[in-house]
Amino acid sequence: MREEIVDELEEFVRRGKLWHAEDLGVLIARLEAESDATDDPLPRTLGNTLRSLLLRMKLGDVPPRLASEVEGIVYPRLWKVMEAVRDGMPDSEIRIRIEVFSRRLSRTFAEET
Repeated sequence: MREEIVDELEEFVRRGKLWHAEDLGVLIARLEAESDATDDPLPRTLGNTLRSLLLRMKLGDVPPRLASEVEGIVYPRLWKVMEAVRDGMPDSEIRIRIEVFSRRLSRTFAEET
């Protein structure tokens, strides 16, 4: 994954756009385009994880408690992915971090009552 994408992810987080469906959709599209342009599957994999949040948002209002839980997953897990890229870790480590992120987020949505 290119560091330019990591910079874009960091800016997205800095601007606090996680709960803005349109901005989240733009980020996901950007990650997909990056995968297409570079033949790197990692941005698309990360985009798919974020897409699960976008789909949940489209189902209806996200209760404050769930939103807090989601933020407690998304921000630290995104940071771990960005850190891995910036530290030059192998793609396999970045993939593992994205997969853990995806599983934690999926589990949170599955446990929603």
